[in-house]
Amino acid sequence: MGFSLFPRNIKFFEYFQRQQKLVAQAAGVLLLLCSGGGAAAEHCGRLHALEDEGNRLVREISRLLAETFITPIDREDVYRIANGYEELLNQARSIGVRIGLYRLEKNNATVQELADCFKQMTAGCGALLDGISADSYSEAPMNDIIRLKTESDNLLLVAMGELYEKTASGDTLTVAQLLDRCEALLVVTERFAYTLEAIGIKNV
Repeated sequence: MGFSLFPRNIKFFEYFQRQQKLVAQAAGVLLLLCSGGGAAAEHCGRLHALEDEGNRLVREISRLLAETFITPIDREDVYRIANGYEELLNQARSIGVRIGLYRLEKNNATVQELADCFKQMTAGCGALLDGISADSYSEAPMNDIIRLKTESDNLLLVAMGELYEKTASGDTLTVAQLLDRCEALLVVTERFAYTLEAIGIKNV
């Protein structure tokens, strides 16, 4: 189907909500994985499946956008939201891959706390998305995300300091790499939240 000046009524926010649901599910699975307790292979497989579904949704949004003349928000903002959610899923899955690869037998408390920060931050992203959909803006979700990011930065600082005081070993290097991945995930999440906030403010 080609481009049309008289498109079907495509509800892009329904697709965004599906992406938000996938990210929320991934955050929950990642927290379980980082908490230990076994079933690592099952959790890693679930993260991979969620990423695959997210990638499929982004392709579908891109296809529909190419066929649509009128969109509820700017076209580039549709791309930014869709691709932002995809990146969150990719980053979460990459942590799961490494936990499975390293075959960690016990959880690291800091990694678990960072996973919990991610879960809470993704909930804030959902609130920001709801605001865009309703043409309203509240600074509360963004304030919570900034607070959580600050807390995660402090956790990382303490954890990395403790690691560098220890003699280098395989376990130390493994945890350091996981912390780096967690930091990258939270940076991406905060950046996406700022994107959502900017789009929300612009469309009020």
